[in-house]
Amino acid sequence: MRINEKKVASFIIAILILSILAIIILSVSMAWFFFKSPPKTGGISENVLKSSMKGMMGYASPDDIPIRTPHDRTPLSFNEKDGVKEFRLSAEPIRWEYANGYYVTAWGFNGQVPGPEIRVSEGDRVRIIFTNNLPKATAVHWHGVNVPNGMDGVPGVTQEAVKPNETFVYEFTAEPKGTRYYHAHGSSHMDEAQQLDMGLYGAFIIEPSNFSEKLHQNGKYDKEFTLLLDEWEIMPDGTNAAMLPGMHSMDHNVFTINGRAFPDTEPLNVAEGDKVLVRIINAGSSTAHPMHLHGHSFKIVAVDGNPVQAGAQIVRDTLPVSPGERYDIEITAGNPGTWIFHCHELHHADGGMIIPFMYEGYDNISRPPSQKVPGLGHEMHGG
Repeated sequence: MRINEKKVASFIIAILILSILAIIILSVSMAWFFFKSPPKTGGISENVLKSSMKGMMGYASPDDIPIRTPHDRTPLSFNEKDGVKEFRLSAEPIRWEYANGYYVTAWGFNGQVPGPEIRVSEGDRVRIIFTNNLPKATAVHWHGVNVPNGMDGVPGVTQEAVKPNETFVYEFTAEPKGTRYYHAHGSSHMDEAQQLDMGLYGAFIIEPSNFSEKLHQNGKYDKEFTLLLDEWEIMPDGTNAAMLPGMHSMDHNVFTINGRAFPDTEPLNVAEGDKVLVRIINAGSSTAHPMHLHGHSFKIVAVDGNPVQAGAQIVRDTLPVSPGERYDIEITAGNPGTWIFHCHELHHADGGMIIPFMYEGYDNISRPPSQKVPGLGHEMHGG
């Protein structure tokens, strides 16, 4: 059979013309979409940003989200009912001030980062009435607390996730004593890291129940501090990358202690001769922090909330703390001055993970006239 060469050539030309037209149409469409929705943050279009804002924060604009600062922190008190200590805890979207005048879209327990400390005695019966005011389902895990299986807060394993606007009641006996903490465990095993990186965690301290032991512990220390370590990926406009599709990664650029980045971390104020207990909790999702104290060594007196016997206690000046780990350290304040306690992964220190260890009479930190906000390259002015 003879092939008609003219028809073949015409067919090929027609295919080429259609291909060129398709490319032109696609290019015009992409250009229209680009100019209609220009990249807003890290290559994320305005449409995607708005969708994420609504889906993760429940607001159309970040300007509508309530701003919360350390001045808004409220201690978590309890009501005692039938011998049970009853606390009320909620999770809600906020814009958190992680440095003076700089905010990140976050989720906070009771509107703060970290969430409020829960402090009880070993053996107390505890009831936590948890309300989810987030646009996503979640649950609360009591890290290091020996709760009954149904109270462990793992969606799809021990309970159904708590849906938006729903309430779940956790009830258990507080044990064992020591430094514990609580944090979101996601809506499933797929988004726990995302919810932690949004800021959902807080300290849970279980004191000894024995009166003499409690008196001995409280009498032993003149000062006590709790430090919660965390890492964030914050876009230049204050958007938390954890809330954006495809942007949640371990590319962190801001590192906080108790929700604040240096130089706006709240100092550890001591007096010469003080015996100081510092509880360190790594509440972050992925990063270890070797914490180093200048001018002092310290003794490790508890690991993951569990006391270290006197003969096994070691003295260090740098202590690696992995995600989920807790250490209690004892410091004797015997070297007056203004010192720093910081992460010795120095990129983390550069990103804000520094806190002053400050003696009475040494309350001024020497700062340059201006310095950059950790991780963002924006200038901020120091005193």
